[in-house]
Amino acid sequence: MTTAEPVRTRPLYRWEYEALGEQGYFADEKVELLDGRIVLAAEEGSPHAAVIRRLSRILFGAIPAHEGEIGVGNPLAISATSEPEPDLMVIAPAASYRHAHPRTASLVIEVAQASRASDLGLKARLYAAAGVDDYWVVDLTRDELVVHRDPDGPAYRAVTRHRGGVVRALHHPAGAVDVAAVLR
Repeated sequence: MTTAEPVRTRPLYRWEYEALGEQGYFADEKVELLDGRIVLAAEEGSPHAAVIRRLSRILFGAIPAHEGEIGVGNPLAISATSEPEPDLMVIAPAASYRHAHPRTASLVIEVAQASRASDLGLKARLYAAAGVDDYWVVDLTRDELVVHRDPDGPAYRAVTRHRGGVVRALHHPAGAVDVAAVLR
């Protein structure tokens, strides 16, 4: 009896993924590069969009341009094999990100419904490994805000869950979020 050799695979690298995108291969698809794999984005509905609008208003009002730029659904080049597109992020102000995507963020927010497993699992590991200090998941299935802080390799040392109260962005304390108002 012969045993089959394991299938050998290799990751897709960010530069390859970006080249495919520039050539139009993903023109009709919403995709992200996560851990070397092209992942189709989850279909999200109006509750997802409503929370992003509420959080956008809070962040744009609280964080002056000299402290950070707000990205909404923009790429974040966190490793050679991962380029997620978080729902919201705060990145360092720069003269231009025209020639390269930002590599880190002081705050990343994902709004999770259909994407819950990925946002709380794979993406949390990727953001922690990339050193993102403040990662929030607005979990619409459980009506809570899950805050991840203190990255240690591919995990966060501190994970707290909030159904009410006010949570402040770690590096942008003026970015105070009334959890109940965001989840309404």
